[in-house]
Amino acid sequence: MLPISNRHRSRMRPTLSALTILLCFPALIVLIAGNSRSFAQGNPPFSNRVVPAVAIKAGVAPPKIDGDLSDPVWKDAPKADNFINPDSGKPVEDQTEVWMTYDKTSVYLAFYCHDSKPNEIVARETVRDSRMENDDSVRVILDPYLTRKYEDYNFLTVNAIGTRSSQFAGGRAGKVEWQGDWEAATKRVSDGWTLEIRIPWAILNYPRKSGSSDFGFNFRRDQQRTKLASFFSNKGPQGFANFDATWKGVVTPTKAWKPKLSTLPYILPSTQIDGGHSQIRFGLDSRYQPTPELTAVGTISPDFQSVEGAVESIAFSRSERFVRDKRPFFQEGQNNIGLGENYQLGLLFNTARIKKVDTGLKLYGKLDPKTSIGALASIGFSHEANFVTSVRRDLSSTSSAQFFLQQHLEQGKDNSVFAMASNARKGKWSLDGQLAQTLGPEAGGTGWTGAISLEDKNFFSTLRYRNVGRTFVDRLGFIDFNDYQGFSSFNEGGASWRKKGSFRGYMFSGFFDWDWHQDGRPFRRQGNLNVSLDTKSDYQIGLGLSGGKFDDSNDLLYTASFGGNVSNRFRQWNLQFTTGKQADRPYTSIGPAFSYRFFKKLDLAVGSFIQNYERVSQQTIVTFNYEINPFQSWGGRVVVQDNDTNFYVSYHNSGRKGTDSYFILGDPNSKRFVKRLTLKFVFSI
Repeated sequence: MLPISNRHRSRMRPTLSALTILLCFPALIVLIAGNSRSFAQGNPPFSNRVVPAVAIKAGVAPPKIDGDLSDPVWKDAPKADNFINPDSGKPVEDQTEVWMTYDKTSVYLAFYCHDSKPNEIVARETVRDSRMENDDSVRVILDPYLTRKYEDYNFLTVNAIGTRSSQFAGGRAGKVEWQGDWEAATKRVSDGWTLEIRIPWAILNYPRKSGSSDFGFNFRRDQQRTKLASFFSNKGPQGFANFDATWKGVVTPTKAWKPKLSTLPYILPSTQIDGGHSQIRFGLDSRYQPTPELTAVGTISPDFQSVEGAVESIAFSRSERFVRDKRPFFQEGQNNIGLGENYQLGLLFNTARIKKVDTGLKLYGKLDPKTSIGALASIGFSHEANFVTSVRRDLSSTSSAQFFLQQHLEQGKDNSVFAMASNARKGKWSLDGQLAQTLGPEAGGTGWTGAISLEDKNFFSTLRYRNVGRTFVDRLGFIDFNDYQGFSSFNEGGASWRKKGSFRGYMFSGFFDWDWHQDGRPFRRQGNLNVSLDTKSDYQIGLGLSGGKFDDSNDLLYTASFGGNVSNRFRQWNLQFTTGKQADRPYTSIGPAFSYRFFKKLDLAVGSFIQNYERVSQQTIVTFNYEINPFQSWGGRVVVQDNDTNFYVSYHNSGRKGTDSYFILGDPNSKRFVKRLTLKFVFSI
C-alpha cells in the first residue's frame, strides 16, 4: 500500500466516510437482485431450451471435419432446430439444424443452413478473425460455467466459405498457440450450406469437477439476403442472456487435464537505413494454464513498437480523446481486469496509460463458477510500476458485484484507486451503481454513479446521476472530466421493416447532460439527437443536431451524412458534413471515406477529415492489405496530419503454428516516417 505523508493525511478524514459508503453501496442492488428465482418473468417463446449432452459411443469414429454431414456419428447426436426470429418470437422461414456431440478430446458441431435462394448466399471475408457481420454465417456461443455473463462466453463464428473468427472468455491475443486452434469446414448444397466444427477441450476454460456439468450455449445464424438474425434459444428482442439454452449433463475430461506452458520468444533485429545505428532486441512471452479455470501470462521485454496502434482523431473535443490499446499483452484476460465504462464514471483502468513495460504478469480466470478474478502487474524499471486486481461475484444470472483495486507507482505521481460496482436486472428494468475513491498526490476525491435503465423491444433508455469530485484523479484511467455532478440520459431505438417499400429500417439515438460544478456553477447543459435511415438499395442517410452550453461557451452543430453499400465493407463509401458553432466560434468539418477490394486480394481503405475551426487542419489515413494466402500478406498505412506524414510497409507470414516472421519498413506509430528496417521472428516452444 502507498505510504501517506503528513501533507496528505488531512485528505484522509473525509475518505473514511466515503469508504464506508463504498462498502455499503451494493447492498440495495443485492437486496433487489436476491437469488436467481426472483427474476422469473414471462419468458419469450422458445427460450431456455435444453439439449441433452450425448457423448460419442465407443467404437464410433469422430466426424471428419470437411463440411459433409454423412458421418455416422451425426445419426446419434442430439439435434437443435426450429430457429427463432427474436423480434417476432416465431420460427424463421429458412431453418437451421444443428447436431452436437463430444468425446474426451473435443466438442463437435454440425450445421445445416437451409436457404430458399442459395444463389444469394453472401460470404466475402477470407482472413481469420475478421468481422463477419455482413456475411452469411453462424455463431456458436459456449458458456461452460453457466453464468449467463458475457465475460464468460466463448464466441466462435464461421461464414459460408469457412472463414473462422473466435473470441474466447477472458480475452486472448492473436497468436494461434495462445488463441487456440480449432477446425471448421463448409460445403455448398442445393438448398443452402453445411458446416462442421471441432473445438478441442484444450482451448476452453471449463469447470473442473467430477460427474457432469451443465453448460450454457446458443446458436445464432445471420442471413444477409433477409438481414435476419435467428437463434436456437430465443433471447428476445433485447438479447437477454438469461434466456440462452442449456447443454445438460456434459462430462468434461478433467482427469485427463495436464498443466500447459507455451512460450513465444522473439528476436527483432532492426537497422536505420540512412546509416544510423543497428540493434537486436530479444523478448519472451509465456502462457501457463495450471488448471482449466486459471491462466497466467507473463512477458519480458515485450515488443510494442511493431504493433500498429490506433490513430487519434483530430476532431474537436473538450476532453482528452480515447485511443484503444492494441498491444497483445494487454489483450490477454482483458475481460477480467478493469472496471467501468465511459458512460459511467469512465474507464477506471485504461491500459494505454501504461507507457513503459520491461516485465509484466497477469492471472485471470475462475476461483469457482460464480467468482471471476483478474490481476495484473507491470514494471518499467526506473520509470513506473502498476498493480491491478479485480474480483467479480455473480449473484444470479442477471446480477453481479465487483471489487477493484489499482495502484500506480511513479516518482511524484503515486496513485491508488479503490472501487466497487454492482448491477441487477429484473425483466426489462435494470439498476447499476459504481463508487470509487482515489488516493495519492493531487488525488483524494470520490466518484460515484447510479442509473436506472429500460430495455424494451425496440428501445433502450437510461437515466444516470454522476458525482465526480474535484480531486478525483485516476492516473491509469480515462476520466473525461472531474469536479461535477448531475444527470445524463442516453436513449436509442430502431426497427427493421420487412414490408415493401424503399426503406429497410431506421435508428435513432439521443443524449443529454445536465451537470453543475461542485461549487454550484453550471457545467454542461448539452444534448444530441441522431437519426439514420437504411434503404433497401443499401444506402444510409443520417441527420444530427447537437448543442447547448459548456461552462460559459455555446455550441450548435448540424450534421448530415450519406453512404452507400453499407452492408459491404469491400465497396463502401460515406460522406459526413458538419457545420455550425463550436465554443462560440464558426465550425465546419467534412469527412469522406471509402473502402474497396481490388482483384479479390487487395483491400484499400481511405478516410479523410478536414476541419475548419480557428484554422484549417486535416487528417488522412490510408490502409492497405494484400492477401497472398490466409497466412501471408503485405500491408501498410499512411497517415497525413497537417504537415506531418508517416507511412510503413509490412510483410506477415503468420497465423499458423510454428514460427511467425515479419518484415517492417518504417515505424507504424511514429509521427513522421522513420527510415528503419525491422525483421521479427516469433518462435513457439
